[in-house]
Amino acid sequence: MSDKIPRELAENLQGFKTSEAIDKYSAYLLYPEEKRLFAKYYKPGDSVLDLACGLGRTTLLLHEMGLSVRGIDTSEVFINTAKRRLPYLDLRVGSYARIEEPDSSFSHVMISINGIDYAYPESQRELALRECARVLKPGGTFIFSSHNIKSLHFFSPRYCRRFLWKLRNGLRAFRNRAYVLDAGLHTFYASRGFVAAQTGKVGLDLVETVWLKMIGHAGIDRYFSPYCYYVFTKPAVSRAVDAG
Repeated sequence: MSDKIPRELAENLQGFKTSEAIDKYSAYLLYPEEKRLFAKYYKPGDSVLDLACGLGRTTLLLHEMGLSVRGIDTSEVFINTAKRRLPYLDLRVGSYARIEEPDSSFSHVMISINGIDYAYPESQRELALRECARVLKPGGTFIFSSHNIKSLHFFSPRYCRRFLWKLRNGLRAFRNRAYVLDAGLHTFYASRGFVAAQTGKVGLDLVETVWLKMIGHAGIDRYFSPYCYYVFTKPAVSRAVDAG
């Protein structure tokens, strides 16, 4: 099997090795949706695998919540920077498409701020989902966020400065998924139904979906929201999964 990676993936990986990327991802805070979901599903002492952890934003804050957390990111630049800043955290270089952990070894798995969407091609995303399901304990949760392709229909306030970008990509909102060149990164956008079905194929069950509050009306927010959060769980009794 060739070790050569697609050009699009190489460009994505390079995008997380720059000083600009370090500045962009250096804010250590939780978003409102993360606060709510972590408080709802996590309890002190639980183990969490924080994939695509970047500079340790969520790793640090989960640690401070009393969780046993390990952060993994493919960017050596991010991990080395985070280790200098936060030497007491368990931070490692690795890929969510090849997780070097035993089966059923974590209470929870998470991928924050749409990190799953930078896997390329789609087969790599599918492999990452399968790996996340593998290392998750039965009864545990897998929380991640993903770009909402339906939001491409609308010129919401969040996109008002990217009029031409929206104009070029608006027709893709009629698909159930597509890769979109977004801020220089090849980014996966998909409908809620597609994400639920794709993740269900690896043996995980959808618990809830959380949309960003853009307008304040649930029916409208599900379209305006540029991305949304998903909570899946691994059934205590395993079921047959799609072998791909």
